[in-house]
Amino acid sequence: MFNRKMKPRAHHTDSSSIKSISSEDISTQQHYHGNMCCSAEAKNPAFKRGRQLQQMQMIILPFIPILALIVQTSYEMIEIVSYRMEVTEIENQVTMATDLGKVVTRLQQERSDVAFYIYTNGMTLRRNLNDTFFETDLALDNMSSWPDISIRTIQPNNGEVTWLNMSEFRETLQEFRANISTEDSTVPQILRWYTTANAALLEHLTNQIKDANKSGVWRFLLSFKNLLRSIESLDISSVYGINYYGRGYLKPDSYIKYVQHDILGRDLLNGSLHFVPSLKVIYRNITLTMRSYGNITQWSKTIQKNLRREGNVADARSYYESMAYYIDELRKLQRALRSIIRFVVEA
Repeated sequence: MFNRKMKPRAHHTDSSSIKSISSEDISTQQHYHGNMCCSAEAKNPAFKRGRQLQQMQMIILPFIPILALIVQTSYEMIEIVSYRMEVTEIENQVTMATDLGKVVTRLQQERSDVAFYIYTNGMTLRRNLNDTFFETDLALDNMSSWPDISIRTIQPNNGEVTWLNMSEFRETLQEFRANISTEDSTVPQILRWYTTANAALLEHLTNQIKDANKSGVWRFLLSFKNLLRSIESLDISSVYGINYYGRGYLKPDSYIKYVQHDILGRDLLNGSLHFVPSLKVIYRNITLTMRSYGNITQWSKTIQKNLRREGNVADARSYYESMAYYIDELRKLQRALRSIIRFVVEA
């Protein structure tokens, strides 16, 4: 009796296990069919779904490296375009500095010629003043555009600022030229005009020349600015030097201004040479080939002592011509620096 009762129970257990396995298989099959991308059919190209996925892979995968190359190239092109825009801006700044710098140079030369005329009591120059005026006017005619500049009025105690356009500037310049005389009362006013006008132009010029860190030419641009200011300061000091040798003595105010501009001009020149060491070779050649360079150094020491002496027109002429030649040589140094800047930005 015991054996008969146990057999049906064993048969019932096997049947339940089979049913359980069958339901697991069915559940698993339903899961795979519900997620076709992971099923065997999706991986097998014999099925439609597998062929579709394989075609998608064949179409998309080759474009991935191409897309990466496009992104990389675009990034490099952006950097190149940005760099070229900066280079172009620097070239435009240097070109603008060339045009405006010519006007500043002519005004500097005009100031020196007028100073020599005044301090030597109207002695005839190596060239007529009218020729000097004509060269300045020609430089103004060649200006493509005129910057907005402010020039303070000539009264020493008046802080008024006047904005001048091109026509107003030239009218004022003609007015000062017409008032040139050898009377002491007009000397400070006339020289103050040239110095103030040049200071306004130089300030505009140096502000327009921006320091560009990314381009790697910042030190060349800074050297260029220093050289511009150096030439202006040395030219102003030469005006007071002409006064000393032409009149025999510098008044305290004029003496202080001479010392200030002479020291500032030399310091700015040394700074310019420091930022661009290759200019030192050019400058050394200037000092070696210039016959009167030693005399300039000695004349400077004499003026700094400011001992009273008899005014001597011959000494004033020698000093004037030597300083004019020396400053012209510095302008050649300035042109060489412009060429270096163009070479650097185009490299």
